[in-house]
Amino acid sequence: MFFKKEIETTLNTSSEMIPAKDLLPNEEINEIIQSAPTLPEEQNVRQSGNLVVGEGVRLRGSFNVPSKTTVTGLIEGRLATKELLVGQEGKVQGEINCQLADIAGHVENDLQVHIALTIRASAVITGNIFYHEITIEKGAKISGQLAKL
Repeated sequence: MFFKKEIETTLNTSSEMIPAKDLLPNEEINEIIQSAPTLPEEQNVRQSGNLVVGEGVRLRGSFNVPSKTTVTGLIEGRLATKELLVGQEGKVQGEINCQLADIAGHVENDLQVHIALTIRASAVITGNIFYHEITIEKGAKISGQLAKL
């Protein structure tokens, strides 16, 4: 997530130099930089173990993602992940094995969810679904069998 910060400045057209005695020492500058707030872990897109497949991106293969997988593009192949989020524009073609899943896009092939599965109204799922807990919104399209784990 990016934030735009507007800063009002005035242009100094004079050729005045700032005296060295008015500048902060390097130690104070480093202290200020180190004390700057950072993004919480859940908002940090560079958090290790996550995979983000953006719109227009197409991946083929077998993927083992230790944390969260977010798909708004296309994955073709096997996917094992802890948490899966398939956006409305996202598509996964292949076997999926995960702990948690929230599906708003397209999934083709078997889907195995060991804890909780949420199927949004915009979802289209073709294949067998194995789940522990399931929530299905009105309007979702499912073609296949449902089986409780």
